[in-house]
Amino acid sequence: MKNTLTLLFICMTGISAFSQTELDDTNAESKLLVENDRLIVLDFYATWCGPCKRMDPIIKELESEYSDTVDFYKIDVDKNKIDDALGITAMPTYLFIKNSSNLEQIEGAMSKEEMEALIRKHMNNSDATTISSSNSTYYDTDDMHGLTNEFSDSVLEDIWDSSSNLNSLAWHAYEDHEDIKSLLKAIKIIERSTDLEANYYNTDTHAALLYKTGNYTTALKKAKEAIDYAKGEGLSYETTTTLIEKIIDEL
Repeated sequence: MKNTLTLLFICMTGISAFSQTELDDTNAESKLLVENDRLIVLDFYATWCGPCKRMDPIIKELESEYSDTVDFYKIDVDKNKIDDALGITAMPTYLFIKNSSNLEQIEGAMSKEEMEALIRKHMNNSDATTISSSNSTYYDTDDMHGLTNEFSDSVLEDIWDSSSNLNSLAWHAYEDHEDIKSLLKAIKIIERSTDLEANYYNTDTHAALLYKTGNYTTALKKAKEAIDYAKGEGLSYETTTTLIEKIIDEL
């Protein structure tokens, strides 16, 4: 896809820009097709997308930490056509661009550690394993989705010591599974994640899974714990507040 961006923007037209980091069909070419050796992280998102909202505070933190060497941009897929031209179908989707070339495309929410590993990988033009441990390598839940061994012991063994990867798998179960067997397995997975390192993200996932399995009282307790973590970590917890409202409606 290295030349796709250049070919695409030859024919692009659109409307005015929204802000410094928000791009649209009009200004995307001038911001993305640059030859300055700076890495660009391009975020395709939608305002209705829950995982996108979960990623917002992570991206903001990384932007403040890497602003000297990395440019962070985002594009609203409902207001622009770039996503259609590039075949973007999942939100969020992240493109890692340098010198007009698309180096990698990743779909879905992830932890700060996972996103940072990808950023450092492409900043240094090196293999991800040279700059990150197995605990921070991005775990692509979509690769296993629908397979009979999706939550098998052999799969879990590979990520059993990674709090963030366990959280990714558990959150995937919450979002994409309805059968009680998978959801109960996901609760065990997220319990392991929080045992390794409890934080806002996996505690919020735990609350969401408890809610989805009908354990409303315990879910409410966990959601409140998640908010406490968020406040301590300086993170946004809007989605957890929404979850609490849903839980209260069921009590």
